[in-house]
Amino acid sequence: MVSVHQCFDPLKVCIVGRSYPPEFYSGIGNNKVRSSMERVAIETEEDYQKLINKLEEFDVEVLRLDISDNVEDYQNIEGVVNCPPPMCPRDFSAQIGDTFYMPGKNYGENFDVMDLYFSMMNSNPSWDKGEQQENREKVLAKYFEDLLQPGRPLSQEAALESFRNREGMDCFALKFLQGIDREELEKVIIASEKNTIGSNYKFPDNKKFYAWTTVEKWLKDHDVPIVYDQYINSASCWRLGEDLFFNYVNILNKLNEESFLKKWRRLFPDYRVHGIDIPGHGDGAMHPVKEGLIIANRSFDYYKDFYPDWEVVTVESGWNKVKPFYNMKSKNQGRWWIKGEEDNEDLIDYIHTWLDHWVTYVEETVFDVNVLPIDEQNCIVNGYNKNVFDAFDRHGVTPHIINFRHRYFWDGGLHCITSDISRVGERKSFW
Repeated sequence: MVSVHQCFDPLKVCIVGRSYPPEFYSGIGNNKVRSSMERVAIETEEDYQKLINKLEEFDVEVLRLDISDNVEDYQNIEGVVNCPPPMCPRDFSAQIGDTFYMPGKNYGENFDVMDLYFSMMNSNPSWDKGEQQENREKVLAKYFEDLLQPGRPLSQEAALESFRNREGMDCFALKFLQGIDREELEKVIIASEKNTIGSNYKFPDNKKFYAWTTVEKWLKDHDVPIVYDQYINSASCWRLGEDLFFNYVNILNKLNEESFLKKWRRLFPDYRVHGIDIPGHGDGAMHPVKEGLIIANRSFDYYKDFYPDWEVVTVESGWNKVKPFYNMKSKNQGRWWIKGEEDNEDLIDYIHTWLDHWVTYVEETVFDVNVLPIDEQNCIVNGYNKNVFDAFDRHGVTPHIINFRHRYFWDGGLHCITSDISRVGERKSFW
């Protein structure tokens, strides 16, 4: 049976992400930008191949996400490339027990939710037929704008104008609504609650191209049940036998917290489901390497209540060490290349500073807890850390260093750029 019960059981099948090839950047007119991005693309795939080779040494079957050779498949109607490559499958998928959760072909277009919206708006007896459409649009626009700009005070009229001028805004926001409990959705809308979803995520998906075709076919060929729900992902969920720990991922109010917990407990009635409120994805804060050993950032200590007898090795957060780089990245809004930005000096400086300074710095100084256990005796890591390696030695774990050089450029560590489909082991209780 294809299943995952513990995140450190022997790994048998694993998805590995994919970035754009160097040819993708051939149309960039600015030679400095083009050559730099071609170098990043080449080195990224080199590191992917090193990871794949290591996995295959342990007889792990590797599946790659698909990528289109046609740059137009990643462009909007204005010809702007606005879809990042499918580099981090874990951010959008999870094998929990014998079921795989993943984004579907209509990802971002949850028509079931849209129909619910419409039925709710149409059921209001205070609106006549002419008012229904107008008010429906206003409520939708207001809610979507709250999703995209959490906490921003905005009138219905202003939100409606923004809604009509923002291409794809409805689809962009709707993909998050599938994460919320259906029974709570009406209360959320009617109450006009703000900050209900939290941060937005980007994903390489459009009507032209579907990155998960190969994975989907493999799952169907092996009779693995599939649920199309991107809000269940193992970047924000620790699978530890009978216990599932879900990270709220920047969910900002109590209503949404309760709603998500309600959904998760309904989906996983045979598990003990716990909610954790920490910024970002959980695999950047903590990772169980084997039974009895956890590596974690110093600021994260939630595990103490559940696993008091396990050894915990803490490391300095890599994000803190590269904060100046992220300040620079924020200045150009994280755009590594967008059509029309070829001569953006902030962008050019960002790319070249990364290549000239930060790559080497990160290689030599930053150890991420974003690691990938192959089994309880072997773990893939990005680099050396004395305290972590000493703990590995005490627990009989062999580290295997695969340096994903551009992980901070792309925002994806070794755990992020993979997603485990099958690990061998029975479900246990550790707590």
